Amino acid sequence: MAAERLGVNVSRVRSLLNSGRLAGRRVGSVWLVDSSDVERRRAATKGVKGRPLSARVTWTSAALFDGLGTDWLSSAERSRLSARWQTSGGAAQVCRWWMQSRATATRYRIAPDDIAELLKFEGVVAGGISAASHYGTGLGHSAEAEIYASTATAKRLVDEFFLLADPQGNLTVHEVTADTHWHCRTARIVEGVQVAPRLIVAADLLDSDDTRSRSAGAALLTDVLSSHRERQGQLVAS
Repeated sequence: MAAERLGVNVSRVRSLLNSGRLAGRRVGSVWLVDSSDVERRRAATKGVKGRPLSARVTWTSAALFDGLGTDWLSSAERSRLSARWQTSGGAAQVCRWWMQSRATATRYRIAPDDIAELLKFEGVVAGGISAASHYGTGLGHSAEAEIYASTATAKRLVDEFFLLADPQGNLTVHEVTADTHWHCRTARIVEGVQVAPRLIVAADLLDSDDTRSRSAGAALLTDVLSSHRERQGQLVAS
């Protein structure tokens, strides 16, 4: 069973299939999963120990590393969270494993001409390839998009932009189901667009099937952890 081989629950496998990040085809109500693709994903996180982070800890990590307010954390919790990430060594496979609970992804087909308008839609936060250029990765995104939205906003987008579910589509929608709306609480506004924190964007890029995007994600992850380490050192010195 794919879930057992990957060490995740069934809902995570469905999310991977719906987003096109795991190869498979639907026959009626049943998914037939490509076993070779399962092994590819399994190899990508081989040797990673521990459970994935919860959605709360995932988004809190992202906020913390971008120097955003995390007043819901005690100083002890901040220290433990920082220490846990420093033990990752900046490994891309660790980030992919730990960050997988940040949202549930589904891929859709959208008209390229509608992407700019969609990114400015209320409640939408740009992630992955749609936010990468804001962090100096050099990646473009004119014909594709990746966003975060609440379940309610995602439904509105389907209706407003006539989105069609398609595992090979050019739009990835990460649904944040928590009532806390972490994606909005941790976003920053750049040129009229809400943009997800660097750690979230790095995880999105690392999940990509595109080699250039994965390389950019790994570089961004290194920058995130390095800048946080430097900031912590400055706080200790002062």
